[in-house]
Amino acid sequence: MNEKFVDPIVAEVRRNREEWFAEFDYDVDKLREHLDTLRSKWGNAGVRYETETERQARFEWNRLQLSRNT
Repeated sequence: MNEKFVDPIVAEVRRNREEWFAEFDYDVDKLREHLDTLRSKWGNAGVRYETETERQARFEWNRLQLSRNT
């Protein structure tokens, strides 16, 4: 019994990641620049991204809620 479970979603994510890295010659900076342009386009289409300040405020709010419930 040497069968290994393969999650098809994880396999797809890994395949997509490999294709993107290959497309940008495995250069993380090139990939990041590309993603930044996509983020800008998506933002213009109405997609909203959480800022680091908003993220930290959400974490703090959650921490306070948990402390009140214990």
